[in-house]
Amino acid sequence: MKTKRLSVKVDWTELYALLIAHFRQLNKLPVGPLDRLQTREFHTLVEKVQELSTKFDLTDRELLSAYMMYEWPIRLSQGISLLQEIPELPQRVLDISTDAAPFALAALMSGCDEVVTMNTNPLALKSATDLSGRFGYPLSARENDPRLTREWQLDGKWDLIIVGYALKDLFSDIEKQKKYVLSLLGKLTENGHVLLVDSSAVEINRHYLTLRDLLIKEGVRVQAPCIWQGPCPALFHGSSPCFTQRPFEKPFIINDIQKAAKLNSNSLKMTYLLLRAPGQKTTHPEGERLYRVVSPPIETFKGTRHFLCGTDGKKTLGTRLALHPKQSKAFDYLKKGDVVSIKNPIELDNELLIAEETEFTLRAPFDKPVK
Repeated sequence: MKTKRLSVKVDWTELYALLIAHFRQLNKLPVGPLDRLQTREFHTLVEKVQELSTKFDLTDRELLSAYMMYEWPIRLSQGISLLQEIPELPQRVLDISTDAAPFALAALMSGCDEVVTMNTNPLALKSATDLSGRFGYPLSARENDPRLTREWQLDGKWDLIIVGYALKDLFSDIEKQKKYVLSLLGKLTENGHVLLVDSSAVEINRHYLTLRDLLIKEGVRVQAPCIWQGPCPALFHGSSPCFTQRPFEKPFIINDIQKAAKLNSNSLKMTYLLLRAPGQKTTHPEGERLYRVVSPPIETFKGTRHFLCGTDGKKTLGTRLALHPKQSKAFDYLKKGDVVSIKNPIELDNELLIAEETEFTLRAPFDKPVK
């Protein structure tokens, strides 16, 4: 695998010029300005975006066009962010999709050499390949049923297999989902990964956490976001979802759509599991107490607290210091998703407290692998 990553910053002006042209093409509208939608076009778009919440049918040209203008750029941004967490940049990537392959384009933009997307929706596949090609990233596509793994006619192993917002469309039964993911893990190179991504909605999040536990019982190991490899602590608390939340520099059209459709989303929220190939050694340092920060800062009567999940399960993190010395200064700047190392804390049941002698280190920002 290559080790050099590309620093990806999306040129939304260029991309949305292509998306607007594509929107008009799918809706059979006349040519217009590429830097904006006209008033009637925008109202039609907002109506279709609202309809997507109850009828997510991407074989419908109008709904697909609305998805491409709103959901697709968000998922592209999610893919770009999540690909940064893979320890080594994959060369060969398979994208299993039921939409227009935003994660495949994210892989190409991140520097992956060969990316193949697979789908049974020819309209979505054509949108994916046309848009990617015009944006300067040729994408290979296969109109295959992703469930029929023996009929793929794709040779060789993969460094990364992505299943983005597709697993529950492919299989409604969680046992079938487990078997399918296990079969995908068998198609990886020695240091490969399977990346599962879906919504942060509570019901979907808990479904994936349950799937995680089933896979761990089969010997699968999670690269991210989980440090802890035992039963998921979030499943013991009905009101404790565990999803990632990352900054999102929204394009102006996304802002306009959200205001008009009364949608409120200022960050990239998603459930994801990055799973390691069978037999692959962990990249987490042995013997080190590592924790993922799984909450934003919470103000309590005891002071600022964070929830952690790590090598010995779920913990609460606080401090006894008003001012932090160099060895624990990182506490003042923690973000949800960061991975931290803690030595010599004060321990009170499931609470960890930083004291003068505590060494508290940021081991990886929220969107980077642990080195």
